[in-house]
Amino acid sequence: MELPAVLSRIWQIAGADPADSAADWNATFDPIGLILVAPPRNGGYWCTPLNSVSFANTGGDGVHYSWLVLPDRSVDFAPIVMTVPMCDTPNVIVGENLREFLCLGSRFGYFALEQLVYQPEQTIDALASETFDPEAGAVERGLLQRLTSEFRLSPWDNPGKRLAALRDKYLPLLTLPDPADVA
Repeated sequence: MELPAVLSRIWQIAGADPADSAADWNATFDPIGLILVAPPRNGGYWCTPLNSVSFANTGGDGVHYSWLVLPDRSVDFAPIVMTVPMCDTPNVIVGENLREFLCLGSRFGYFALEQLVYQPEQTIDALASETFDPEAGAVERGLLQRLTSEFRLSPWDNPGKRLAALRDKYLPLLTLPDPADVA
């Protein structure tokens, strides 16, 4: 399976092989809510888009990150969807590609992004702030700084506006499971 180049590099940093099922739930980036999935595959929840490939989980409540498989679009330019199975509106587009997604979580990590479905206004305000997550410890900050340095990440200028634009552009492209098939 073809991986986005950025994801291949993340796996290299983690020192593991995404094709090796023994590396599933790779814990290198667990402290920041980015548990790598090996091999990448559909998340399989009632609300996971059928046209998606999950590459990471947060480790809580089934929250997972996937790239959308779209016709005539390279995986390097695939939008990223966050799926939060415990919510009534479970899918949020969180990046036009993997690098942009990494930018979104570059100060607060990827656990906190789940709050976009529960407390969107507060979460967007926090993402727009100029500081790192005040609750992040040295390990979390070190991992976020490593990703920031490696991929030259910078936080989004206007997360609320950008999330709305991504929603309008890509949410209609999700192919969702038929509820009758899931029941």
